[in-house]
Amino acid sequence: MRPLGAIHLIFSLLAIGFGALVLWIPKGTRWHRTWGHGYVWCMIGVVATSFAMYNLTGRVTPFHFAAVGAGLTLAGGMWTVLRRRPRGFWIQAHATWMAWSYVGLMAAFVAESMTRFVLPLVQDQLEQQQLWGAFWTLVVVGSVGTIFLGSVLIRRWLPGAIEATPAAMRRERNELQS
Repeated sequence: MRPLGAIHLIFSLLAIGFGALVLWIPKGTRWHRTWGHGYVWCMIGVVATSFAMYNLTGRVTPFHFAAVGAGLTLAGGMWTVLRRRPRGFWIQAHATWMAWSYVGLMAAFVAESMTRFVLPLVQDQLEQQQLWGAFWTLVVVGSVGTIFLGSVLIRRWLPGAIEATPAAMRRERNELQS
């Protein structure tokens, strides 16, 4: 693995870990913000290194388009929280953008894992039996399946997390004043 690929991998794995923590803990707390900052900075690293890896392939790949999407969801989540916009709806908007950012990260993880780990194991069979189309279909199905599962989890989980946010924010303020 080249150094840029290793840096990209480290940022990706850290973003997966930080993102999981942020999703798991109460929203609006000091720890939510702390781990969230880690997630954002790692995602910036993921996006930046993905564009820099253009030189590794010599062409734009679907992963570069996914990186644009990752940058947009991350920017949307950060804009809403930093500007407190849209007024009266920014918590929902922030949570939605950031949840989709994580879903996109996990879909990329599935696709990248299949191309990095599965492909080398089956490359000879794919060439001999001309099954490249089937392999790339599986990569797309894995990513789309991850996105579908993410959408189900967002619909089920996000409303409750948003509803609990003001209570979590009040709890932290009370703890700090004690």
